[in-house]
Formats: sequence, structure tokens, C-alpha cells
Amino acid sequence: MNSSKAFDDVIHYLENIIYDGSEIDYNEITKITLSPAALFQRIFIFVSGISISDYVRKRRLTLAGKDLKYNDSSVLDVAIKYGFQSHSAFSRAFKEFHDITPSEAKEESAKLNEYLPINFSDMRFIGGKRIMAEMKKIIYKEVEERLMVGMHRETSFFEGGNMWKEFFEGDTLKKMSVLSEVKCCDDIDANDGIGFMYNFTDMNNFNAIIGDFVRADAEIPDGLYKKYIPKGLTAQVQIEGSNIAEILDTAYLLITEAIEKTGKEIDHDNFYWCEVYTHERYSEHLKRGEKVIIDYIMPVKECSE
Repeated sequence: MNSSKAFDDVIHYLENIIYDGSEIDYNEITKITLSPAALFQRIFIFVSGISISDYVRKRRLTLAGKDLKYNDSSVLDVAIKYGFQSHSAFSRAFKEFHDITPSEAKEESAKLNEYLPINFSDMRFIGGKRIMAEMKKIIYKEVEERLMVGMHRETSFFEGGNMWKEFFEGDTLKKMSVLSEVKCCDDIDANDGIGFMYNFTDMNNFNAIIGDFVRADAEIPDGLYKKYIPKGLTAQVQIEGSNIAEILDTAYLLITEAIEKTGKEIDHDNFYWCEVYTHERYSEHLKRGEKVIIDYIMPVKECSE
């Protein structure tokens, strides 16, 4: 049952009952997957992030919205078509999903939300985790010694957003402005911020610096934290996703897989994790509502085996 075909066959079955308003037959799902329905339900949630019943509900409300907007159908007829027991139950669910009432959906200017069918054949997984982001580039480069300079905190992935907020609202950028003549390096493009993480106590907690790289011999003003970064081989990676969360959630898996496939490994003895938010690939894309790219840098070495 670990084949993506079983998942796609279930989606095909669900799409059929979505259109005719039938109830979900979990015995039928068992026949399709050759797996107990309760077990498949848990797998479905893990892989897709949504339960089978919620998938059916969101798909029905998506189609119901289109029927109301583009067809001359009454609210009650649409409610019955998609299996809702009453006008009021349909209206509540519709408003929750679309943020407008069924009657408002008939207006020409109405904006509807949409939940598209899942295609498991197009999904990619690493270690059982669904990968939404995409590796765009990986190169290896020897870099010179340098300093990472900026605002320092002991933080976590859960609190990292607050640190970035503090960075942009505080005076760190002003303090760093005097370092413009000693910035480096030619491997880092113009950016709106660099996040540098190290000393991981576990997968979530670490030390972080938000700032920029400067030459190792630079004089650093008071009030700025500095960390010496030795010269060495680095992996420089670009990962693209529909949003920042999509990238951050799977970046480590994608990067680790790519590095191992090229006969190298992450240098855990000197490990750091660096995120670069460039003007060109991140900020400008974000403004245009396009997919964004985050650049990553980390130390690597040749495989010991």
C-alpha cells in the first residue's frame, strides 16, 4: 500500500463522490488500498496534512462556490447536490471556507477560495516527509576566513521570527552601517538580511546572529556581536518554494540529500547554518507574489569513507 497509485486511486474515488454528494465509504477505501481504513486515514493525514473527510468537505465547498458564481443554481439546490443536510449547515460551512455567504458568491466581484485535487504521483518524499520546496542550485566553494557580525541571541526555530522583528526594529542596522567598506564576500549577493545559526543544543535550540559577513581583520563597533568563521569548503545552495515556511520546513532534508549524493558530507565539527535573503531571488520575488528562493551556506568536507 506504500505505492502512490493507491493514494491516487483513493483521490479518484473521493472526487467521484464529491460530485454526487455520497457519503464516504471507508470499506471501499479499504478495498482500494488493501489496508485497514483507520490505518490509511492516519497515513493520509501524515502525507497530505488533511483528513479524508476534510479533503472531501473542502473540495465540495470549492465546487459549490463555482456553481453559485458561474451557474444559475439556487443555494438550496447546491447544498443538496454536495450532500449538506440543510441550508443553514451549508451556509455556515460555506462562510467558514470562503469568508463570504453563498448569496454573496453569486456576485460578479465575489472572490472565492479554492482547494485543488491532490495528486500524490507528483509529490516527493524524503524520509517519509513530504517535500514541497525544490533545490535549484548547489555549488561548492572555498571561502576565506571572515567574521559574522550583528545582533546575537540564544533562540529557537519557534522564536526566530521575533528575533528578525527585533533586528529590523532596533538599531543594529544603524550600527552596522559603518562596516560597509569591510563587508565581504564575493560568494554572497546583495541581500536584506543574513541569519547565521550555530551551537545547536538540539534540532530546535541554538545561538543565532542576524547581520552580515565582514573581513576577519575588521574593527567592530561596540554593541555588535562577532563570531570568527574559519576558511574552508562550503556548500552554497538555493532552494525555491511558494513561501518561506515551505522552504524552511524541508531545507535541511533537501540539502543533506544533495550533499550526500555528491560525495561530500556536512562538517558537523565546524557546523553552522546560514540563510541569505537576497534582493534578487527573495525580496523582489516576494513583492511580485512569485515563488521565493532562500540561499544557504554551510561547511562541508569530503566523505570520510
